[in-house]
Amino acid sequence: MRRQPDGLRSTRRSRSFYPVNDPQLAERMRAVSFEGYYTYLLYQDLDFVMPYELNRESDPEVLVVGPDADRATPLIEQALSGRERTSSLYNALRKFVSSAAQHLVLAGPIAYEIDYLYPAESADPSAGPSAFRLEPIAPGTFAYHGRTPIQYVLATLGSQQDETGLTYVELDPETLTTIRFDEPTEIAVRRMVDFLRAANSLQGSEHALMEQSMRGMTPYSFSQDQRERGELFATVTEPVGWNVRGLFTDNRLEPYNVWRGIRFLEFKIRLRDLIIDRLNQALHQAGGRLGFQATIELSGLPALAEVQEAKDDLRAGRRGLSEIAKSLV
Repeated sequence: MRRQPDGLRSTRRSRSFYPVNDPQLAERMRAVSFEGYYTYLLYQDLDFVMPYELNRESDPEVLVVGPDADRATPLIEQALSGRERTSSLYNALRKFVSSAAQHLVLAGPIAYEIDYLYPAESADPSAGPSAFRLEPIAPGTFAYHGRTPIQYVLATLGSQQDETGLTYVELDPETLTTIRFDEPTEIAVRRMVDFLRAANSLQGSEHALMEQSMRGMTPYSFSQDQRERGELFATVTEPVGWNVRGLFTDNRLEPYNVWRGIRFLEFKIRLRDLIIDRLNQALHQAGGRLGFQATIELSGLPALAEVQEAKDDLRAGRRGLSEIAKSLV
């Protein structure tokens, strides 16, 4: 379905839908979902790429800057929030960034369509758009057919099919904004998420082995299993620093745990900055159609300079571990 704003005509080509009665499409979307124990934990933790609040003297802020900032601010807030009401531009942006971060990490490169909204009853056919929205394309449905960007949809929503029989609609590349990691980061993140999905499928299987070992029917050792599992999780999550919500921190010294916290904060900051950079490119693109020049700037949030300071202090022992850990939130 398309979300039709009151009194405005949408130009959106992509669709929002549930993959009802289409097993092949449902599988594409399920394969990149956050369902499963470990992937859901990561999904939750990525909700804080932009935190709700900080233990700092001042609250984080979002500023719209540029020569047309005053006029652009309500347009940008509407574009980020859609029909939902938000209490502030920060909350609208926080929700956008968190959702983008969750899908980028768990599903891979993501895309948004800039939906230009025109007055529905305008008598002037040359009139430009009066508003816009950034519509997310559901993970698992965005692809390319040759060089043409497409979205896989339900058979009732499109007319073209690829060689597998899946129905799709073509998208306008001029209205698309894509967000992706650089290649080394993408490889590391995909390896981590693939591992977490495999671990999801095995989660809880140790209970049957524990029961058998208590009866003397198997040499299974729960403590050894936990230790080896912890080593595997630590290795595969090392590039981003995530500690799996502290589930496997036994036999880990506190300096190591603090170091992982620093690394995960660094990953979240880089993730946030990547999304904001691509969002500002989309605003530049939309502003060209709506006649404004404006970008978004953040203040009051942890920055890479603070991460580097925490790394240096940990290496040199200039601050206690608890003080460094407290500075990461």
